[in-house]
Amino acid sequence: MSERELAPRGAGRPLVEAALVLAFFYATALIPLGHSAGGGRLAEAGFYLELLGLGCARILAVLLVAARSEGLRAFGLSRLRARDLPKAIGAAAGAAAIAAAAAAAAAASVLGATNPLFSGLPRGNPVALVPLVVVSSMATGYAEELAFRAYLIRRLEGAGLGPAQAAVASSLLFGGAHWGQGAMGAVAATLLGLWFAWRWREGRSIHEVSIGHGLYDSAVLAAALYAA
Repeated sequence: MSERELAPRGAGRPLVEAALVLAFFYATALIPLGHSAGGGRLAEAGFYLELLGLGCARILAVLLVAARSEGLRAFGLSRLRARDLPKAIGAAAGAAAIAAAAAAAAAASVLGATNPLFSGLPRGNPVALVPLVVVSSMATGYAEELAFRAYLIRRLEGAGLGPAQAAVASSLLFGGAHWGQGAMGAVAATLLGLWFAWRWREGRSIHEVSIGHGLYDSAVLAAALYAA
């Protein structure tokens, strides 16, 4: 494919396009998932099925916008490679370390360490939920990394921001999308956004950051469900 074919079709409207993508993400973040309040939702298969559906809808939306605007290659999207998998595990481990440090710091601050998503979680949750936890977490990982790393960072850089500025701005917007999880959730998401933005910048592998993100989410949800 030539450079001419990869050129933006809507070059004069990249920020408007990005704003619409973000509006879609923020709007869908308000959709109530599951049927019960608090952490009780995490013990229901319906929660993960709805999360999976939402993730797939977000993935499709971002891919369609990216394909129509500049083409998928322009956003650094490529096929899965064998070397992506160990890197994804490393990305997940780094995310876990950052989240643990953020939780420890929050516990000693005015933010508090409570995330409303995990409040009131019942004990004795069925192991049969594990496949749904993993699949829905992977869908979330791909959806959020496609939008906030591959897509948004390129859009912000195209608007004149430097690489570091674009990474910080996209991470702040990512954190804002998690405000429903409380101040602690928003701060932790911002820090994780910076981590995944750095990994994206270093490796340019959507699969490393997306699978790493999905593994991290899976581990957090599994810990909440079964560690108690």
